[in-house]
Amino acid sequence: MAAGALSGVATVLAFPPHDVGMLAFFSLIPLALVFRAGKAQQVAVAAGVFGLVFFGLLFPWIHLFGTAAYVLLVALETAFVVAFLLVGLAVRRRLPPALTPLAFGTAFLAGEFLRSHAPLGGFPWGGLGYTQHDHAAILRLAAYTGVWGISLLIATVNAILAEALVLLLSAPGRAVGLLGLAAALVLAPGLLPVPEPKGAPMTLALVQRSPPVQDPGQGSAQEQSLRSEAALTRTLAGRKIGLVVWPESSFDNDPLTTASLAGPLLQSIRATGASFVVGASVDAPGPRFRNESLFIRPDGTLAARYVKMHLVPFGEYVPGRRFLASWIHELDKVPADGVAGTSPTVFSLSQGKFGTVICYETAYPELVGSFVARGARMIVVSTNNASYRRTAASAQMVAISQLRAAEQRMWVAQSALTGISAVIAPTGQVVERTKLFETQVLTPTIRFATTRTAYGRYGDWLPAILFVVALATMAGGPLRKERTERAA
Repeated sequence: MAAGALSGVATVLAFPPHDVGMLAFFSLIPLALVFRAGKAQQVAVAAGVFGLVFFGLLFPWIHLFGTAAYVLLVALETAFVVAFLLVGLAVRRRLPPALTPLAFGTAFLAGEFLRSHAPLGGFPWGGLGYTQHDHAAILRLAAYTGVWGISLLIATVNAILAEALVLLLSAPGRAVGLLGLAAALVLAPGLLPVPEPKGAPMTLALVQRSPPVQDPGQGSAQEQSLRSEAALTRTLAGRKIGLVVWPESSFDNDPLTTASLAGPLLQSIRATGASFVVGASVDAPGPRFRNESLFIRPDGTLAARYVKMHLVPFGEYVPGRRFLASWIHELDKVPADGVAGTSPTVFSLSQGKFGTVICYETAYPELVGSFVARGARMIVVSTNNASYRRTAASAQMVAISQLRAAEQRMWVAQSALTGISAVIAPTGQVVERTKLFETQVLTPTIRFATTRTAYGRYGDWLPAILFVVALATMAGGPLRKERTERAA
């Protein structure tokens, strides 16, 4: 139990807001030592304690959406860790002892990958690779393998160091060799060649407004917020801005068909002469809604719209609402279900094409990759993190977007209604950012990408190969044993 708890606490410290990223290469050593010992019951207990401590401390902000949601999510994520470390233990017993670190790393990655996709679309928070969001040299690996390769690297290095620790007294020469191998693996990504954006430059504006003080005599909250956003945008008049972003939830309905909402937007467009992307919650039959990003030309007409494809379960829709609503009253906080979009929409400017993912979607590398596959060469992340208040959730989301930039070697502009907004270079490094709940406009100059990375072209090839190898090992292990016995 102590090994799991120690690894859980240490791994949390590698993530925002603590952000001791390099600690991730050591934090799993206690858990890896239990895995190396090879006793299933001990592995299950240590993995369970690790999961409860790690996930419980990583996203306590889930409490904001109800205690039941927090408890169930922590338990579910923990179950993946336990299950796949036990599967990894079974695979490890069919492998030479020298491959134990790779078995541990693969098992950890498998659990991370599958919990990021299931159930109900998964929950990708807490992937080990995100701890390296500020380490540009290591992030070069993401251009080839996505975040998954960095997670595999971290878990495997931990297991190598655990092996070295065990051998330190009995076989110091082998221990030193393993330490050298671990160091080489950590340093190797910095040598990988990666493409750099060489397309047309463009200045864009990310408008972040802090919620205004509500004055009942000055109209509705939406009207006051729009006036605040428009006033900020008008400060850009006279500058050569290619794109202005008003993020998710800027409008509570379609601003182009709702007269009371159109005024501030059209005034801002006329003042800047720029194209706009604006976030809107648009009414749909049902009553339901669509979470949209509208791309508006400098003449105020609609060029295209993107409808959010990956809705947040229990946030933007309630699975099994008829069954659950009668006994989970907290679901009343989600009165209407969203309608999901069916495909990515790429927007075109004279300088290049870009895609706009909405909020939670940035956590899914394959979803961002679907925009790139359709021609996007810059990514906008439009988000409303006001519900998370002043928790670490917003900083953790920026870290996730940093990996999306490194994977595609493209500029990523995260525009948040109340923060944190950030401008992320293709290296994954943040070059500008805001604070939470401050009023600010970021005006970076970016370049559109001209090439695609290996990860952008081939997607999640690494987890796929590792799954096939693991299955083949499980299937082939007994056969190899029988052949060995016959040969003897």
